[in-house]
Amino acid sequence: MNKRIQLITGIVMMVFGIVLISLPLVGLVPKVQTAAAGSLFDRINMAGRFEQELKPGEYITIVDEKTGVAIDQTSRVIYIGDELINESNDQYRVTRVRGNKAYARKSGKAPGIVYREEWDTIPAGAGTQEVQADMSKTQVALYHTHSGESYVPTDGAENIPAKGGIFKVGDALADTFRKQGINVVDDKTPHEPHDANAYHRSRRTAVQLLKKNPAVLFDVHRDGIPDPDFYNKEIQGEEITKIRLVVGRQNPKMSTNLEFAKNIKAFMDKHKPGLIKGIFIGKGNYNQDLGPRALLLEVGTHTNDRTRAENGAAVFASVFPRLMDLKPAGPQGGIDLPGGTPGEGMRSWSTLGWIIGVILVAGAAFLFISTGSIQGMKSKLGELKKTEFASFFGPRKIKGEKRKKHND
Repeated sequence: MNKRIQLITGIVMMVFGIVLISLPLVGLVPKVQTAAAGSLFDRINMAGRFEQELKPGEYITIVDEKTGVAIDQTSRVIYIGDELINESNDQYRVTRVRGNKAYARKSGKAPGIVYREEWDTIPAGAGTQEVQADMSKTQVALYHTHSGESYVPTDGAENIPAKGGIFKVGDALADTFRKQGINVVDDKTPHEPHDANAYHRSRRTAVQLLKKNPAVLFDVHRDGIPDPDFYNKEIQGEEITKIRLVVGRQNPKMSTNLEFAKNIKAFMDKHKPGLIKGIFIGKGNYNQDLGPRALLLEVGTHTNDRTRAENGAAVFASVFPRLMDLKPAGPQGGIDLPGGTPGEGMRSWSTLGWIIGVILVAGAAFLFISTGSIQGMKSKLGELKKTEFASFFGPRKIKGEKRKKHND
């Protein structure tokens, strides 16, 4: 009896341990990844979200793991598996993070960043006749998850809660879109504080905006790296900041949002070369599961003059309408009105399947090791069913027992 109790206890403990280890793999508990000495950057949102930035003054440099040359900087937390596409359209994948440095492996030119000849036929200026005929429809919706983000040289601080300079950058986008004949909603709902739950709060704003059925949804931000020249640029004699496109890789719309970002990059490289800093594909959702053309824009950094950021936003908006499909996306394809996160139920069942599978494999492995053979496993399972587990299934009925009782 003692041996059987020990066997059952061993199985339970092993399964419990393996399940705990496997939880990060199936997405129930985020993996803690060291990103700096003393766990400075180990700020994982226990709600399972990864849309995080570092504290003011903190940033991570991404270097080519082969050459050691710096290829990017960001104030966003970096995870293994994150990817970036630089200004030259070289694509890298992060392979490890050590301190305030991330190492990335180059995989070649990013596929899909190709200028299309038919884009040359799209006229500049106002939108299509269909848009001009019905300006009651919203084509672009803007909001600001980090509503306090500001630009130190102009605003005097890097963060002004609920009244950040980022709103002025949103105004520049919206005003220029409107000049192109595009109907815009620029939402200025604050989502303070600037913490790991900001995206949860801004999700409510995004959902409200999506009720207007926009074709495009932009969450407008700025970066937090200290070097202003990293984003500074002069285009056609105008001083601007570059714009980085950010795509979350943990949502069911990731592929369509990334395709959209690549189209923007290809188009801007042709008409406004140097405007797009690159595309960062990060571990997170960024509320982009809500639709196939929902992107996060980082317009400069906190050490840039805000006027340059406004100029960059205006340049972006001045040519963007030529690229987008100006028909508002309807129920057949575009922005979704969520009654929850799309794909959430499917992911939950997938997670449950993973756990059950891990338990079965762990139990089978333990039995095989303890008995030494498959035949021994079968014998042990039969023994357990007859004894310890018998009470779960009820007493075994012996053949003819029912008939005998009836005769009695």
